[in-house]
Amino acid sequence: METLSRHVSGKPMPAGGRSIPIINPANGEAIGSVPLASESDVDEVVAAAKAALPLWSALGLQHRINILFDLRQSLIEAKEELVDLVIAETGKTRSDATAEIVRAIETIGLTVSVSTLYATPYTRAVSSGVNTYEVRYPVGVVAAISPFNFPVIIPLVQTMTALACGNTVVAKPSERNPSALLRIAALFSKAGLPDGVFNVVLGDRVAVDRIVEHPDVAAITFVGSTAVAKQIRTRGVANGKRVQAFGGGKNHMVVMPDCDVAFAADAAVSAAYGAAGQRCMAISVVVAVGAIADPLVAAIRDRAATMTIGDIHEAHAQLGPVITRESRARITSYVANAAAEGGKVLLDGREHQAGDAGWYFGPTIIDHVKPGMAVHSDEIFGPVLSIVRVATYEEAIAVISSHDLGNGAAIFTQDGSVANRFTDDAPAGQIGINVPIPAPAYFHGFAGWKDSAFTETKLHGRDAIAFLTRTKTVSARWMPPAESKLELQFPSGR
Repeated sequence: METLSRHVSGKPMPAGGRSIPIINPANGEAIGSVPLASESDVDEVVAAAKAALPLWSALGLQHRINILFDLRQSLIEAKEELVDLVIAETGKTRSDATAEIVRAIETIGLTVSVSTLYATPYTRAVSSGVNTYEVRYPVGVVAAISPFNFPVIIPLVQTMTALACGNTVVAKPSERNPSALLRIAALFSKAGLPDGVFNVVLGDRVAVDRIVEHPDVAAITFVGSTAVAKQIRTRGVANGKRVQAFGGGKNHMVVMPDCDVAFAADAAVSAAYGAAGQRCMAISVVVAVGAIADPLVAAIRDRAATMTIGDIHEAHAQLGPVITRESRARITSYVANAAAEGGKVLLDGREHQAGDAGWYFGPTIIDHVKPGMAVHSDEIFGPVLSIVRVATYEEAIAVISSHDLGNGAAIFTQDGSVANRFTDDAPAGQIGINVPIPAPAYFHGFAGWKDSAFTETKLHGRDAIAFLTRTKTVSARWMPPAESKLELQFPSGR
């Protein structure tokens, strides 16, 4: 088995001490080893990023954008290699892993538009002879802490705008599947990114804790569970850092009686079971309104029951394993307890478990779920779809509003007035109208509501630039007034 190395100042750097194995979720076999960083290891990586900051930020915006073009090309050329790494360590199907890499390449491509969004206002003659303008500066060393479920796209969304804005980066991927990001870091260095600008540290909570308290880390961007997001936000701000911390989601899809059943069923199955349900934007609850419930549930069950569960390397595979044996056991416990809570298990994914040969869990449907049941309250993060039946639109909104999480919400309807009303009523950061997973394009902002996000800014778009830069407002007078005199009153615009 290969023992991975962190990426520091443009090259791999081994670390000793504790380590954990990398396990292939499709067969349960160890395929590598990840050394877990000590506090001093983290200090070394942050020091490298800090040392690289003056040169990188001084290069000039357009120069940095040109380098990002080269980084994008390096990923295009290594696409299939990265897909294989994601499949091996994450358990995604080939189609899903490919889609992630393609989206990651798009992300870097869209980052080059930062130069347009980066511009600041300039006002001539705000008062006699005085011009006022704003100037942006990078915040400094930005730490990106990322989850396992998207080992490429999420770290790049967190870091590419940071690089474009002149910051340097310390990335801490999930210790379960870091190989793809390490390979990307090596590709970036080969493509011409200066040493120390993009660094990768491997580790667990010890590394995260040190990042949160490190005096040279200026900003933290985190994506993960709600509980950890809240802790990092609280502790990071207490340590004087900018922090955006994004947590989990329990996303609802409301289906109105006027909706086409086949269309809604296809959308629900795609959004619930893609990536084995391990997406913070997955649809995990369908809220069926009125008489559409019976035919809709039947159509969803028919589609889910025929999904292909098999070799994730094959193009036809539709559902892969969940990330760990512990995840599978946790999902099993929710399904086992659903009936006792009053739910009806229409399709039982436990039947597709394959012992220790892989951590597969089949598509699962639990009907007649009510708010307050564990399968509705908790983010299961697996291929489990709950069905909540209500009589009216108002009841559907009440179901969504009752939940503590608010990443996304979708409505399927042919009635424009209902769709517009839903946009206003649904308490979630991303709204889909006949779109089950309303994850926006990179140039629009992303942030959940309620306990799905602890931040004042969004993950990308204009807000990301605001998060990753500091501004100064400059008032300048180059010519003295014709008559200079003392003016002790508060200045006015005259």
